[in-house]
Amino acid sequence: MSDKPKQVKKPSIDSLSSTAQAKQAAIDNVPPELRKRMKMIILFFIGMPYVAYVIWCLFLISIFPNRTGAFQTLLMPAVMSCGIAALVLVIVGLLFLKRIMRKGVPNAGKVMGVIRLLLFLIPGLALSGIVPTMIMREPSLILEITSPGPGVKLIAPLAITYNLESSVSVLERRGLSVLEYSWDFDGDGEENDKTVLPEATGLYERQGAYVVSVVMTLNNNTKRKISKRIAIPEEVFSFSPIRPGVDEPIRFSVERLVDDIEMITEVQWDFDADDIVDTVSDLPDAVHTYLRTGTVGVIATVKLNNQTQKTYEREIEIFEPQPPPFPVKIISEPSILIGPAPFGTIFRVESEVDLGDVIWEFGDGEKKRGDRVGHTFQQRGVYQVSARVHATSGEVAQLSNVVRVVDNLKLPDLAFDGSHTVDDKNGIVAEVPVTINLKPRSTMPLIDFKWEAPGATSVGSTDHELQAIYRRPGHYDITLIAQDPEGKVLRHIIPLTVEPPSTQVKIHMNPEGGIAPLEVRFDASETVIPNEEISGFEWKFGDTKSDAPQQRGALVEHMFEVPGTFTVVLTAFTTSGKSFSSDKTIVIRAPVLDACAVPSRSSGKAPLGVSFDTSCTTGNAVEINWNFGDKSESDELNPIHVFEESGTYRVELTLKDAVGSTSSTTIKITVE
Repeated sequence: MSDKPKQVKKPSIDSLSSTAQAKQAAIDNVPPELRKRMKMIILFFIGMPYVAYVIWCLFLISIFPNRTGAFQTLLMPAVMSCGIAALVLVIVGLLFLKRIMRKGVPNAGKVMGVIRLLLFLIPGLALSGIVPTMIMREPSLILEITSPGPGVKLIAPLAITYNLESSVSVLERRGLSVLEYSWDFDGDGEENDKTVLPEATGLYERQGAYVVSVVMTLNNNTKRKISKRIAIPEEVFSFSPIRPGVDEPIRFSVERLVDDIEMITEVQWDFDADDIVDTVSDLPDAVHTYLRTGTVGVIATVKLNNQTQKTYEREIEIFEPQPPPFPVKIISEPSILIGPAPFGTIFRVESEVDLGDVIWEFGDGEKKRGDRVGHTFQQRGVYQVSARVHATSGEVAQLSNVVRVVDNLKLPDLAFDGSHTVDDKNGIVAEVPVTINLKPRSTMPLIDFKWEAPGATSVGSTDHELQAIYRRPGHYDITLIAQDPEGKVLRHIIPLTVEPPSTQVKIHMNPEGGIAPLEVRFDASETVIPNEEISGFEWKFGDTKSDAPQQRGALVEHMFEVPGTFTVVLTAFTTSGKSFSSDKTIVIRAPVLDACAVPSRSSGKAPLGVSFDTSCTTGNAVEINWNFGDKSESDELNPIHVFEESGTYRVELTLKDAVGSTSSTTIKITVE
């Protein structure tokens, strides 16, 4: 045996280490079937979470962005899950890449491994980058129609109300608020309305297709634009206001349905579709007032001078009157808006809140701005006057009124009966207070009369007969409106000049005379002394010899005990030391003298004693005479007399008063 040491073979530096060789040998010694099974297990544990992640991403894309705000709590966890998944995929990719690039792997194997790794990683990484962007984006904003409701046929002229509340909710969930809305209802690029509320109403006069758009200005200085296309296939007669209410005049018009309104010979209106014509006119317009809410059918039959006619029908909804968003109303001068052309008017808005802009449309193509405007209607017709009132708070109120301009009515024999004579030149001139009571008359039948009395302190009646009181000096125009069955109107103006009162010390008596004794109530409260302040009153009633003046108030009572004619003197004193007097005469009549007596008995045996009672006598007797019929007399008021002998006696009572009037009565006494 050789004593040489045994040589150990050193590994080559280009080969694997012994440990690596051992591992590789161990792997190579694994049976192929087991190796395949192990790969499947690894792929399963890696692939299942990967597939679950892909499904999760697809689920997120399907529910986000969400307009309703549902699943909002999942949004941030979803974004975080995408970030975590991307990090995990990167780590797994690096581990696999390290394995692919290990020594001993052929270059061709490395290339194929990298390609397979990229095919595995790219979908997941792409989803991790795309999904957060997609689910975090702003939901789509839509423009909704709230009126008319779903399924309603769109027929022009038509008012369509648009609403953006759902879109505003979407923006608010993203921390954005809308400052204002700019509306373009017909797609011509020009602003038709500007509001601070997410709702507006557009009016479409003609049939056709329109692109409606609204631009929202947000609090972050950005804008959002939403558009919607609508189609209105049919056109009939118009009505206004756009939301007709109970107990308010509604204007109907066929003007846009004819080329020339002069061709119209007659328009028949059936306002409740009952086949009964309610109004016939040669104008294209008509006015009607409904008393109940609900849907009503309206039929208009238009007859032209070329012997043709056409009938139009539509349904309209009558609503309960909708109050404006803040207290506001239209005041017009005159208040009754009907008259012949040219018809001048003044309109103003009255409100308890601070107002911004007020935009007026008069229905004849004219527009004006301001809280007080004047306008003259030059042509016959029915005009819808509307005011769009903007409050400084941003709220907007839409108000309207109807003006009717008709043919002039002539009443050549018009005259007036009542409290004052109406002078054709100067009207009525009177001092404060002026109580007007006028009643018109004319031989023309079936004339309806109404009155306007602007500036009156109080008005009792304006229907046919005018009853009004004016307590302030000034110049006023009282207007009589006369209308015949054909609709012609006369507006007759009566000028009223109310002059300041002159000095008047007035005495009112109640009653103004009567039979003594009489209590009379005196009233001096209507005493007027211009530029002076009354300090007190002094009364003298003139019915006693002393008749000392009495310092009393404006309201006094006095008892007149005896008949006579008395002069009542009233003196009013002022704080400046002046005095003003007036007197009035009152006649107190004596009561009518009527003798009356009642005996205690009217028959009996002699001697018969009888007492007489004169309490039933009226008047003031100053002389009394009794004749008992047995040659006995008495001047007592209630005597007692004894009839000594039998017989029938005629007892006579005669009375005489201070003015010489006499009265007698006879009583029959029978003595057995």
